[in-house]
Amino acid sequence: MNGLTRSRVATYLAAVFIAGAAAGVAGGYQYGRKSVFKRGAQPPRDMATHMMERYTKELLLSSEQVQKVEPLIQEATQKVRALHKEGFKQTDAIMKGCNARIVEILDTAQKERFRLMEERRNQWMRDRGGEGQRGRPSGLPESQPKPSSDSLNPRP
Repeated sequence: MNGLTRSRVATYLAAVFIAGAAAGVAGGYQYGRKSVFKRGAQPPRDMATHMMERYTKELLLSSEQVQKVEPLIQEATQKVRALHKEGFKQTDAIMKGCNARIVEILDTAQKERFRLMEERRNQWMRDRGGEGQRGRPSGLPESQPKPSSDSLNPRP
């Protein structure tokens, strides 16, 4: 066998198989992780629909009871959504104020980095369907030039 013993061939084949399996597991994990967290991978269930399905099934509601309970659940979920939206607006106002105060402390290069950080965060929020579309952080001028790659990664 040209200097290779059967045990060596078996060892090499086993090593190649194990390396392939490890690469497959790692690749599959990464692919699965990205597709699970990708917007639209699994549409979120509406809270009212979920509650009605659960109540109907677990409480064995009659069709007459479903007709009476459903408007109550719809009303409650609308109030919860409004409360959530108002809480987000309050949180957003607090963070805008914080950002404006932080910007006052930063030098010009740091302000640009901060603006880019906020752009990435806002894009992440848009990608996941969030309401975080605040745009630029408060206190930063709108017409700041885009930095070159050298200004973002200064050399020592």
